[in-house]
Amino acid sequence: MDNVTHALAGCLLAEATTVFLEKRGVTVTRRVRSALFAVGIISAELPDTDLLYAGNVLGMGKLGYMLHHRGYTHTVVFAIVGALLVWWAALALRKELRDGSLKGTILTLALVGTFSHLALDYSNSYGVHPFWPMSGQWYYGDAVFIIEPWLMIAVLPPLLLLVRGKVGKSIYGVTLAAVILATWMIGFVERDVAIAITVATPIWFVATRFARPSRQVAMALLAWLAVEGVFFQAASLARKDVIASVNVGGLRDIVLTPAVGNPLCFNALVVEKSADVIAATTAAVAPFPSIRNVLRCNLPASVDLNSTEVFDATSQAIAHRTSLEVAWGTQRRGSLVALIALIQENCEISAAMNFVRVPAWRAMQGGATQFSDLRYGEGGFASITTLARPERCPRFVPHWIPPRLDLFTH
Repeated sequence: MDNVTHALAGCLLAEATTVFLEKRGVTVTRRVRSALFAVGIISAELPDTDLLYAGNVLGMGKLGYMLHHRGYTHTVVFAIVGALLVWWAALALRKELRDGSLKGTILTLALVGTFSHLALDYSNSYGVHPFWPMSGQWYYGDAVFIIEPWLMIAVLPPLLLLVRGKVGKSIYGVTLAAVILATWMIGFVERDVAIAITVATPIWFVATRFARPSRQVAMALLAWLAVEGVFFQAASLARKDVIASVNVGGLRDIVLTPAVGNPLCFNALVVEKSADVIAATTAAVAPFPSIRNVLRCNLPASVDLNSTEVFDATSQAIAHRTSLEVAWGTQRRGSLVALIALIQENCEISAAMNFVRVPAWRAMQGGATQFSDLRYGEGGFASITTLARPERCPRFVPHWIPPRLDLFTH
């Protein structure tokens, strides 16, 4: 997720901690409250410290970013160690927190903060591998867009009411206004979503305005969980719709990304294998067709509203069935033998396969190859251009389990 959402999660956890302490009869002074917010925000953001060394710092450019962002710092081990470090620093810097009634609560806040980062990052199609070093397996939620305005709207009005200082109110107020304005100004947010967010914000503000602080915190937490729940339920239905439209025997993966702020429409990348051919096909999916069918979603390029064949006549045909739930678009195909040769002959591509979920490659001038993860388009941040024989192989390559290891097994 984006760092604003992570920070808001930390703020909400700090407010919840404040309410918890006050209900136990602990006096939360201004200094203690500010410390709680520092612990909440820092711990919620801490796993993204891998940005300090990913990429060019390791001399690997895009490849380094692909391999090391959401790497070692996005694991259960780091979440625990990082929380302990934040806890230790908080106690060392603020003697008020060393009271026995606070020490355990501060540690809990730090732990929930770091784990909230992992949970949020799991929710989208980028994924995490939290169980390293026991396992380098990637896990993908495929449910929430990486910047989800409904999550921000769920917590910003209650936080605006809960905050006590003018600076905090100004920050929350400006952020809330920016979120609403962005839904209108950014082209990939649908107009009806922008209208819904604009209307829902004052309604939610009024709904929480007259509640007690403890109830405002509870309402914000429940609203956050409700947004996540709706998107995960929609993703589950979207996955079932896609599975019903393909030959499951050739299916290898379904990458799902919802429209921004809209669980009624998902974009899908479907990875399939037949004999020596691997294919990635785009699709639009409407998990609640009685509310909005697929024709009212943003259809993928070259959509065919009739059935299509994934593979040509020289390979096993797999029919894609279009329905009110799923509309199929363009397709990218390649030879598995060619992919294996690239992996064996090119150490940069071999390293990239530890991250790439939907591989695609294209020959470039001078014998170079553009190797991409189609989740982020050809030529995007998850694309590298590499010579047939790289001058030097990348160092510090983490051994995550390649997401597409299933292409090489039956």
